[in-house]
Amino acid sequence: MQRVQYSSDLRVPQAEIDLEELYEFLLDRGAVPDAKGIHMLRVSGLWTPAGTSLMLSPDSKQTALRMSMRDDSDGILSLALQWKQEWNKRNRSSLPPSWIRLDFPAKSASEVQSIVEDTTEKTANISSKSSCKHRSLDTVNIEANEYGTIYPDPVPPPWYNPSPTSLRFRLTSSSTHPYLQFRSPTYELHHEPLWSAPLPSLEGTRPTTTWLAPLSLTLGLSSRCPTTFLTLPKMLHNLSQSSSIPCGVLVLAHLLSPNDAPEWESPEPSKSNHLEGHERFMSQQRAVARERLLPEAQQQQAARLRQTEELSAIMTRMRKEQEERAEREKRREREAINSTRIQIHLVKNAALAFLEGEGLVSNAANDVEDATRDSKDPIQTAVERLLVGIYRADVGIDAEESKWTVNACAMLDRWRDWAERGGMTKEDLRAILQDKRAFCWAAVAVGLVTKVCGENGPDGNGLLNDVRECLRVWKKVRLG
Repeated sequence: MQRVQYSSDLRVPQAEIDLEELYEFLLDRGAVPDAKGIHMLRVSGLWTPAGTSLMLSPDSKQTALRMSMRDDSDGILSLALQWKQEWNKRNRSSLPPSWIRLDFPAKSASEVQSIVEDTTEKTANISSKSSCKHRSLDTVNIEANEYGTIYPDPVPPPWYNPSPTSLRFRLTSSSTHPYLQFRSPTYELHHEPLWSAPLPSLEGTRPTTTWLAPLSLTLGLSSRCPTTFLTLPKMLHNLSQSSSIPCGVLVLAHLLSPNDAPEWESPEPSKSNHLEGHERFMSQQRAVARERLLPEAQQQQAARLRQTEELSAIMTRMRKEQEERAEREKRREREAINSTRIQIHLVKNAALAFLEGEGLVSNAANDVEDATRDSKDPIQTAVERLLVGIYRADVGIDAEESKWTVNACAMLDRWRDWAERGGMTKEDLRAILQDKRAFCWAAVAVGLVTKVCGENGPDGNGLLNDVRECLRVWKKVRLG
């Protein structure tokens, strides 16, 4: 027992805890790492100023974990935790670190009406056959929403097979498998595990599977989903470094107005078609006048000869114009490929506007689902739609999804190839012109990759590298 004179002399000693466990615990609670503070801790170590923020509140507006004064810490970091009750908004539907959720697009009104009619018919058939020993299905409450999901209460009938509204899965990587792995996929019904749906699985043999995990991690990082030790693949880093597109390519694809693009096309040479046409007309009139001076038998022969020569001249002019047109197209392709490059955010905006115009994506926030989830950026919504299509194509759910997702992933492969070799070829340009939709899907994906890499360092892993180094150096910390 020790007697103290003042209340300020009474202090609670700091607790020594594992830094990695504290970091993962706060991530799971919804805290957001402070990139600047963690980088300062990595660089300065014990000399990091007191009050430096290391982790922020879930809304990123206040400090949750900060550096504190070193009171006899003996060379150990001293931290202070300030967590407020109103930040505890996570529930059973919240995802732990390294988990990603993809929300499925809502069904149309006609599909919902068809499901409701089919449900009503099945309910009537089963109710008519039910015996008094069993619970009548007249008491089963059936409800349909815009997703076409049927809710039975409290016991589902045998035919109950609701449509999942989302998919959640875990991304992993290890020293033995450095590439991102797609693990534990689970269908969800309004962010609750769907027990009646079959467990989906991936074979990993389709060309679209290559892009599922990397783009999912990119989407998670852009949405600030908690991730611990997941690294963006090098191929995404290459895409972010060579993501610009020649402006002439977008003009040829009708994704960019010529007035909004820099000057890239050489002017066409002036033509004297009017003078040549007038000269041909006068020459024809003189030949007709000479024919009239000939005897009647020779007039017919001269007219046939003149018409043959005129037809030959017309064919020669058509071949010449066709050759000039082909040469002009080849010149435009060369000039388009070598034209001024524009930044990916302009390409992304043009591609997003095209997809919205085609009705493939929508940035409207009037869905019922949007009321229960955080609002997303239009580019995130588009990439999420692409990922849903890739997953459906990989598991063979929808043949229609397979067509455009395979084309989009093939365009991403082509984009990766021209990024590695440092330029686009004529074959790449023609592939873009032949399938403009696939190029737009690839453009929004590359746009999101570039944004994430810009926020997380040149390789997209700046924050991750800082966290890894801090956790390696500081195994134990003191928390007060």
